[in-house]
Amino acid sequence: MKLERLITIAIPFSIISGIMNILGIKLFGVVTTNVTGLFSLGVQWWSDNGHQFPLALTIYILSYLFGSFFSSWWYHSYQLVPKMWKKLITPSVNLSIVLFAYFMKEPFIPSLVFAMSNHNAFASNFTCAKVKPSQLTGLVMDLGVELSKLKFTSSESRRCLWDSILTRLTIIVFFTVGALIAVTNQTMGLMLVVVIFYLGVIASVVLRKF
Repeated sequence: MKLERLITIAIPFSIISGIMNILGIKLFGVVTTNVTGLFSLGVQWWSDNGHQFPLALTIYILSYLFGSFFSSWWYHSYQLVPKMWKKLITPSVNLSIVLFAYFMKEPFIPSLVFAMSNHNAFASNFTCAKVKPSQLTGLVMDLGVELSKLKFTSSESRRCLWDSILTRLTIIVFFTVGALIAVTNQTMGLMLVVVIFYLGVIASVVLRKF
Protein backbone atom coordinates (compact mmCIF):
# COMPACT_ATOMS: atom_id res chain seq x y z
CA MET A 1 0.00 0.00 0.00
CA LYS A 2 1.35 3.44 -0.98
CA LEU A 3 2.45 5.93 1.68
CA GLU A 4 -0.25 8.45 0.73
CA ARG A 5 -2.94 5.83 1.26
CA LEU A 6 -1.49 4.76 4.60
CA ILE A 7 -1.36 8.37 5.81
CA THR A 8 -4.95 8.96 4.68
CA ILE A 9 -6.08 6.01 6.79
CA ALA A 10 -3.75 6.67 9.73
CA ILE A 11 -4.82 10.27 10.40
CA PRO A 12 -8.57 9.86 11.10
CA PHE A 13 -8.26 6.43 12.74
CA SER A 14 -5.56 7.75 15.09
CA ILE A 15 -7.51 10.89 16.00
CA ILE A 16 -10.52 8.76 16.97
CA SER A 17 -8.31 6.46 19.06
CA GLY A 18 -6.87 9.47 20.88
CA ILE A 19 -10.32 10.88 21.58
CA MET A 20 -11.68 7.58 22.88
CA ASN A 21 -8.59 6.98 25.01
CA ILE A 22 -9.05 10.23 26.94
CA LEU A 23 -12.84 10.02 27.14
CA GLY A 24 -12.55 6.50 28.52
CA ILE A 25 -10.10 7.59 31.19
CA LYS A 26 -11.80 10.88 32.14
CA LEU A 27 -15.47 9.89 31.92
CA PHE A 28 -15.41 6.20 32.83
CA GLY A 29 -12.07 5.61 34.55
CA VAL A 30 -11.12 2.89 32.07
CA VAL A 31 -8.52 2.65 29.31
CA THR A 32 -10.60 1.58 26.32
CA THR A 33 -7.91 1.60 23.65
CA ASN A 34 -5.29 -0.89 24.82
CA VAL A 35 -4.80 -3.91 27.03
CA THR A 36 -1.60 -2.74 28.73
CA GLY A 37 -3.54 -0.08 30.64
CA LEU A 38 -6.25 -2.59 31.55
CA PHE A 39 -3.71 -5.03 32.98
CA SER A 40 -2.13 -2.23 35.01
CA LEU A 41 -5.51 -1.15 36.37
CA GLY A 42 -6.34 -4.78 37.15
CA VAL A 43 -3.19 -5.32 39.20
CA GLN A 44 -3.73 -2.04 41.05
CA TRP A 45 -7.37 -2.92 41.77
CA TRP A 46 -6.33 -6.39 42.97
CA SER A 47 -3.80 -4.83 45.35
CA ASP A 48 -6.20 -2.16 46.68
CA ASN A 49 -9.11 -4.55 47.28
CA GLY A 50 -7.66 -7.28 49.44
CA HIS A 51 -6.41 -9.40 46.54
CA GLN A 52 -9.91 -9.95 45.19
CA PHE A 53 -10.21 -11.08 41.59
CA PRO A 54 -10.72 -8.05 39.26
CA LEU A 55 -13.71 -9.49 37.41
CA ALA A 56 -14.80 -6.30 35.66
CA LEU A 57 -11.33 -5.57 34.28
CA THR A 58 -10.98 -9.18 33.16
CA ILE A 59 -14.23 -8.78 31.23
CA TYR A 60 -12.80 -5.66 29.60
CA ILE A 61 -9.68 -7.53 28.50
CA LEU A 62 -11.78 -10.36 27.08
CA SER A 63 -13.93 -7.74 25.30
CA TYR A 64 -10.79 -6.34 23.68
CA LEU A 65 -9.80 -9.85 22.58
CA PHE A 66 -13.26 -10.48 21.14
CA GLY A 67 -13.26 -7.14 19.31
CA SER A 68 -10.05 -8.04 17.51
CA PHE A 69 -11.35 -11.53 16.74
CA PHE A 70 -14.66 -10.15 15.44
CA SER A 71 -13.06 -7.61 13.10
CA SER A 72 -10.49 -10.10 11.81
CA TRP A 73 -13.12 -12.76 11.25
CA TRP A 74 -15.05 -10.51 8.87
CA TYR A 75 -11.87 -9.27 7.21
CA HIS A 76 -10.76 -12.80 6.34
CA SER A 77 -14.29 -13.71 5.30
CA TYR A 78 -14.24 -10.71 2.95
CA GLN A 79 -10.88 -11.79 1.52
CA LEU A 80 -12.29 -15.24 0.84
CA VAL A 81 -15.58 -14.05 -0.66
CA PRO A 82 -15.46 -10.27 -1.37
CA LYS A 83 -18.94 -9.00 -0.53
CA MET A 84 -19.33 -5.33 0.37
CA TRP A 85 -21.69 -6.02 3.28
CA LYS A 86 -18.90 -7.93 5.07
CA LYS A 87 -16.65 -4.87 5.00
CA LEU A 88 -19.53 -2.78 6.38
CA ILE A 89 -20.05 -4.91 9.48
CA THR A 90 -17.18 -3.57 11.60
CA PRO A 91 -17.89 0.19 11.13
CA SER A 92 -21.65 -0.39 11.39
CA VAL A 93 -21.34 -2.26 14.68
CA ASN A 94 -19.05 0.44 16.07
CA LEU A 95 -21.42 3.16 14.90
CA SER A 96 -24.26 1.43 16.76
CA ILE A 97 -22.17 1.11 19.94
CA VAL A 98 -21.10 4.76 19.88
CA LEU A 99 -24.65 6.01 19.19
CA PHE A 100 -25.96 3.88 22.06
CA ALA A 101 -23.25 5.26 24.36
CA TYR A 102 -24.06 8.83 23.36
CA PHE A 103 -27.79 8.55 23.99
CA MET A 104 -27.50 6.45 27.16
CA LYS A 105 -24.88 8.79 28.70
CA GLU A 106 -23.73 5.86 30.87
CA PRO A 107 -22.55 3.32 28.29
CA PHE A 108 -21.84 -0.36 28.79
CA ILE A 109 -18.05 -0.17 29.21
CA PRO A 110 -17.20 -3.62 27.72
CA SER A 111 -18.96 -2.56 24.51
CA LEU A 112 -16.68 0.49 24.20
CA VAL A 113 -13.58 -1.65 24.80
CA PHE A 114 -14.85 -4.09 22.17
CA ALA A 115 -15.47 -1.20 19.75
CA MET A 116 -11.95 0.19 20.13
CA SER A 117 -10.36 -3.22 19.56
CA ASN A 118 -12.68 -3.66 16.58
CA HIS A 119 -11.56 -0.20 15.36
CA ASN A 120 -7.86 -0.95 15.76
CA ALA A 121 -8.08 -4.39 14.11
CA PHE A 122 -10.09 -3.00 11.19
CA ALA A 123 -7.37 -0.49 10.32
CA SER A 124 -4.61 -3.03 10.96
CA ASN A 125 -6.14 -5.74 8.78
CA PHE A 126 -6.83 -3.51 5.80
CA THR A 127 -3.31 -2.00 5.87
CA CYS A 128 -1.43 -5.29 6.42
CA ALA A 129 -0.66 -4.28 10.02
CA LYS A 130 0.99 -1.01 8.97
CA VAL A 131 -1.61 1.17 10.75
CA LYS A 132 -2.43 0.26 14.36
CA PRO A 133 -4.12 3.43 15.61
CA SER A 134 -3.97 2.88 19.36
CA GLN A 135 -0.87 0.70 19.90
CA LEU A 136 1.51 3.50 20.85
CA THR A 137 3.83 1.36 22.99
CA GLY A 138 4.67 -0.91 20.07
CA LEU A 139 4.73 2.01 17.63
CA VAL A 140 7.29 3.97 19.64
CA MET A 141 9.45 0.89 20.10
CA ASP A 142 9.27 0.00 16.39
CA LEU A 143 10.01 3.62 15.48
CA GLY A 144 13.22 3.47 17.49
CA VAL A 145 14.18 0.18 15.85
CA GLU A 146 13.57 1.56 12.36
CA LEU A 147 15.43 4.80 13.01
CA SER A 148 18.44 2.78 14.08
CA LYS A 149 18.29 0.81 10.82
CA LEU A 150 18.64 3.90 8.63
CA LYS A 151 22.39 3.94 9.14
CA PHE A 152 22.78 0.32 8.10
CA THR A 153 20.16 -0.05 5.35
CA SER A 154 20.98 0.01 1.66
CA SER A 155 19.75 2.97 -0.37
CA GLU A 156 17.34 0.66 -2.25
CA SER A 157 15.63 -0.42 0.98
CA ARG A 158 15.73 2.98 2.68
CA ARG A 159 12.61 4.26 0.86
CA CYS A 160 10.42 1.51 2.37
CA LEU A 161 11.96 2.16 5.76
CA TRP A 162 11.19 5.88 5.52
CA ASP A 163 7.59 5.10 4.53
CA SER A 164 7.19 3.00 7.66
CA ILE A 165 8.81 5.66 9.86
CA LEU A 166 6.55 8.40 8.48
CA THR A 167 3.46 6.23 8.97
CA ARG A 168 4.37 5.54 12.59
CA LEU A 169 5.08 9.22 13.25
CA THR A 170 1.71 10.15 11.73
CA ILE A 171 -0.13 7.74 14.03
CA ILE A 172 1.68 9.02 17.13
CA VAL A 173 1.14 12.69 16.25
CA PHE A 174 -2.55 12.37 15.38
CA PHE A 175 -3.33 10.10 18.34
CA THR A 176 -1.93 12.96 20.43
CA VAL A 177 -4.09 15.45 18.50
CA GLY A 178 -7.18 13.36 19.28
CA ALA A 179 -6.19 13.15 22.94
CA LEU A 180 -5.73 16.93 23.15
CA ILE A 181 -9.15 17.48 21.57
CA ALA A 182 -10.70 15.24 24.23
CA VAL A 183 -8.76 16.90 27.06
CA THR A 184 -10.28 20.26 26.13
CA ASN A 185 -13.82 18.86 25.74
CA GLN A 186 -14.41 16.02 28.19
CA THR A 187 -18.10 15.49 27.43
CA MET A 188 -20.19 12.79 25.81
CA GLY A 189 -20.99 15.32 23.09
CA LEU A 190 -17.56 14.59 21.62
CA MET A 191 -18.86 11.13 20.77
CA LEU A 192 -20.67 12.80 17.87
CA VAL A 193 -17.25 13.28 16.24
CA VAL A 194 -16.78 9.51 16.47
CA VAL A 195 -20.26 8.99 14.98
CA ILE A 196 -19.36 11.23 12.03
CA PHE A 197 -16.12 9.30 11.56
CA TYR A 198 -17.91 5.94 11.30
CA LEU A 199 -20.52 7.38 8.97
CA GLY A 200 -17.60 8.51 6.81
CA VAL A 201 -16.02 5.05 6.88
CA ILE A 202 -19.33 3.45 5.89
CA ALA A 203 -19.75 5.95 3.04
CA SER A 204 -16.16 5.24 1.88
CA VAL A 205 -16.85 1.51 1.80
CA VAL A 206 -20.09 1.98 -0.14
CA LEU A 207 -18.32 4.26 -2.63
CA ARG A 208 -15.46 1.71 -2.84
CA LYS A 209 -12.90 4.20 -1.54
CA PHE A 210 -11.87 1.89 1.30
